[in-house]
Amino acid sequence: MTEGDAASLFDPAAFVREVETAARAGEWEIRYLSPCPSSTRPWLQRAAATAKAPSLYLSAGIHGDEISGPGAILELLRRPHFFADFHTTLFPILNPEGLLRNLRGNIDGIDLNRDYRNSKSLEILSHIEALQTLGRFDGAMFLHEDFEGIGAYLYELNDSSTPDLGQAIITAMGRHVPIDQRPEIEGVTAHNGVIDRRDIIKIYGSIEDRPDWPEAIYLTKYHTHICYTTETPKPFPLEHRTQAQIAAVETLMQALKSI
Repeated sequence: MTEGDAASLFDPAAFVREVETAARAGEWEIRYLSPCPSSTRPWLQRAAATAKAPSLYLSAGIHGDEISGPGAILELLRRPHFFADFHTTLFPILNPEGLLRNLRGNIDGIDLNRDYRNSKSLEILSHIEALQTLGRFDGAMFLHEDFEGIGAYLYELNDSSTPDLGQAIITAMGRHVPIDQRPEIEGVTAHNGVIDRRDIIKIYGSIEDRPDWPEAIYLTKYHTHICYTTETPKPFPLEHRTQAQIAAVETLMQALKSI
């Protein structure tokens, strides 16, 4: 994947072929969400060797103008032993049509990451159908980018006993891209690049009462108590952003081993 003009930014079909090749080599179970015109939408599962291993959920590619997340998941799939100690579920490409066109939403202009309550899009209806077959996860991470970002930041929806994990994740990301140090990001108080659930509630009230749920709220309500949404700054080089996403995943996984 390379960054250039919008027309050549991302080839979903080629990306899916690479994901499938890496998944087969790593003996992942491959399933599919509802297809889109430009490509299929694989999702992957693989169990750890031990039943008591932590469970991890990762997703990317829900916004079509954010490509470092899919790239990070593909790179991690190519590392044979990276997920060996986890029961892992991966959704690497939720919005192929947006990715093909360098658009935030899907082909109908729907922001898929606001469609997890009263869902209208076929993409998210299919995703929810798959999610309803799954149990709970020890942690979840959603890999995003900020088109106008000046540095990395993240949203922390964490009801667990790991209050410093958000800062550990953003510190790891900061080794590859700058950290957004603004005291307020997206209208919410931020602390060294971390937007905490409590600060979101101060501005917007109960997050579950929102009419337009993102994926993070759906997962928090039904599947996990530990959710992180990463945001890498898109003006920086793709390689650096991809490595920042990988660093975030690595840090979450390390923490889950000790919970």
